[in-house]
Amino acid sequence: MKIFCIIILQISTYSSQLNTIISQYLGNSSAENTNVSISIRKISDEKEIFSYQPKMALPPASTLKLLTTGTALDTLGEDFRFKTIVKTRGQINNGILDGNIIIVPNGDPSFGSKRLGLNSINEIVETLKLTKIKQINGRILIEENRKYQIPNDWLLGDLGNYYGAFPKDFNYNENFYTVYFNGGDKVGDSVSIKKVSPSSVTWKIKNDVRTAEKGTGDQVNILNLAPYNEIVMSGTVPLKSSNFEVKGSIPNINNVFVDLLIAECSKNEIEVSNEVQTLDNPTDTLIILHSPKLSTIAEHCNFRSINFFADGLSNFLVSNLSDSAQDYNIFLKNYWSKKGLNLNNFSFLDGSGLSPMNTFSPQTMTSFLSKMALSKSFDSFLASIPKVGKSGTVATLDPSGITRGRIYAKSGSISGTRNYAGYFFSEKNDIYSFCIYLNGLNDAVQLLSRQFLQNLLFKMIDLNQ
Repeated sequence: MKIFCIIILQISTYSSQLNTIISQYLGNSSAENTNVSISIRKISDEKEIFSYQPKMALPPASTLKLLTTGTALDTLGEDFRFKTIVKTRGQINNGILDGNIIIVPNGDPSFGSKRLGLNSINEIVETLKLTKIKQINGRILIEENRKYQIPNDWLLGDLGNYYGAFPKDFNYNENFYTVYFNGGDKVGDSVSIKKVSPSSVTWKIKNDVRTAEKGTGDQVNILNLAPYNEIVMSGTVPLKSSNFEVKGSIPNINNVFVDLLIAECSKNEIEVSNEVQTLDNPTDTLIILHSPKLSTIAEHCNFRSINFFADGLSNFLVSNLSDSAQDYNIFLKNYWSKKGLNLNNFSFLDGSGLSPMNTFSPQTMTSFLSKMALSKSFDSFLASIPKVGKSGTVATLDPSGITRGRIYAKSGSISGTRNYAGYFFSEKNDIYSFCIYLNGLNDAVQLLSRQFLQNLLFKMIDLNQ
C-alpha cells in the first residue's frame, strides 16, 4: 500500500510540473490562441500517465511518417526490398539487340536515390556491357502497371518543389532536379540560371526569381502541375550568391530517365536508335535491381523527413496489400482496426503529412506507438526515429545533452503547426510513447514555442524514478 501511494504521489507531482509548463506557455499573450494537445503513455500497460486535451484532431504534419513507416515495417518486414526488373525483348546477334529494353518497376521510391548511394543507370549500362550489347535497334521503354494521383488536398504552392514530388510506379532519384542560380549584385536584381540538372528539352521555365539580402537563404518557390512541363520559379536567393542550389519536382520523370540512360549508353559506346519496334518476342530478364532494405528506407525517411519515401511507401501498401479501389485512408483504418486501434475519427490523405487536411490526435498516436512496440519489427522502427540532441531533424533540439539520448522523436511542421512524437526511456529503462501537437502558431510565438517544447521534453523524461 505504501509503494502504491508513493507511485500515485510521483504521478501527481509529474502531472503538476508538466501542467505548470503548459500554463506558463499559454499565459503568454502571443500563445493564448494556440492549441496544445499532449499524450504520454507507458508501453508496458498502455496506460496514459499524462494528458492535456489529448483527443484533439489536429494536422500531424511529418509525425504522420511514423504511422506510415511503422505500418510498412509491420506489414512487409524490415528485410523487404523493392525490385525493378530490366528486360530485353527481341533478338540479340553479334552484340546487336533488334528490339527494346523494357524496365518493369514496382513502385520503389528509392530507385536510383543518390542519398542511398544508388547508381541504377550505371548498373544497367554495366550489365549491357557484360552481355556484350553494343547497339540497340529499338527503344528504352518503362512499363508501368499502376498510376497514382497526386492528393487533391496538397497545396498548389507545394507541387513544384522537391518536397512536393509525388512518387509513381516508376521513380528515379526521388524525382527531383536541381536549379543552380546566380544572384545579382544588388537587392531586387533579376537572378540568372546557370544550369538545371537533370533537365528536359520539353520544359518551359519562366524565371521570376530576384535577389534578396545576404543570409536570406532559399526563398524560391517552384510551381508546376505534373505532368505538364510549364515551370514557374519565383521568390528570392541571396545577394551575389553563386551556384545557389534549389530543388524542384520533375514533371516527366520517365522521359528524363530514358534520356539519361541513353546518354550514359552513348558514353560507353552503346548506340540506341530510339526507333519504334513492334515485337511479339518473349522477354528475357537482363537484370533485377533491388532496393536497400525497408529498414534503411524507413530510417532515411524519418531522420531526414523525406516526403517522397513516405508517400512511396503508402502508395505501395495500398496498391499491393489491399483492394485497388481503396485509398490510404481506408487501408490504414482497416489494417489497424484488426489490431485493436480505432482510427475512424481521423483523416489520412497522404503518407507524408504534407496535406494540411490530415488529422490525428496525440492520444491515438501514443496508442499506435504502443501497438508498434509489440511488432516483430519494433527494433528497426525504433532505430528509424532520430534521437533528440543527436541525430536527424531533432539533432539541435538539446544542445547541452540534457536528455542523454533517451528521447526518440519525429518532428513535424507545416504552416502554423509544430509537433513531436516518439518514445522515451526512464532512468529505470521503462519505455513510454509520447505525442505533443501545437497548432495555430503565429510568427510572434515561434521562438517561445521552441523553448516551451524543449522545456516540456526535458521535464517529460523526469519521472522521479
